[in-house]
Amino acid sequence: MYPGSIVPRALGFLTAVLGLSVGVSAHAAEAPAERQISAEEVQAWLDRPSGAPSSDSLTPGPDEAPPPPPRKHGFTVESGLGALSHLGPLSHVTPTSPWFHLQLGYEPLRWLMVFAETDLVFSNTSYAAQPPPPRTYRLFGFGGGLRGSLGLSERFGAFLEGSAGIASVSDDLLEIYGFLHATEWQPYIGGRLGLEWRPVNPHLCIGLSGGMRTYQSGLRRERSSSSALAVLGGLSLRYTF
Repeated sequence: MYPGSIVPRALGFLTAVLGLSVGVSAHAAEAPAERQISAEEVQAWLDRPSGAPSSDSLTPGPDEAPPPPPRKHGFTVESGLGALSHLGPLSHVTPTSPWFHLQLGYEPLRWLMVFAETDLVFSNTSYAAQPPPPRTYRLFGFGGGLRGSLGLSERFGAFLEGSAGIASVSDDLLEIYGFLHATEWQPYIGGRLGLEWRPVNPHLCIGLSGGMRTYQSGLRRERSSSSALAVLGGLSLRYTF
């Protein structure tokens, strides 16, 4: 072996060793350093109750449900469907009849509403014991009033309302049975008590209510001392803008 060939080989060997050292150093730099666990962390892990989730778990816990949106209040539209039944002398002439109700209101406060209402009752004289044969008629009403509401829980509430207005019967057939002023516009006074279910949608509200109404002289039989009372109730759907 010639002395001149030793130098290139030595240089090649040093270059290979230097490259290997640089690669190992780079790999060591990329690898994260292992964190040393302290004695306090070990003791906290040993004291953890059985089954309790670990604070350093990689699996995130379930997200908390967002709070429900606030209930809307302002202008409202409410429609209702139910039944109306007379308690006085008219109960011997007219059966319990379907009652349709429409209400437009405004809530200056969350617990107070001012409203205007109209309703329509389709009825007949099938309970009358004397002729003529049964005939149908319609009972109209227009009025207004106040409603106070109370929240019982996040999803349920209650309300109490009072209203007054005027009402009339569409045909004169009730005059045959002694109700001489039925076709005239006469005053009524009434009130309702109800429960409400408030869905997640802050605009909607579903109600169940019942109440009483007196039709004063409009549906009072001539020469009778009994009051012209009626009970009414049903389901309603309200939308608040």
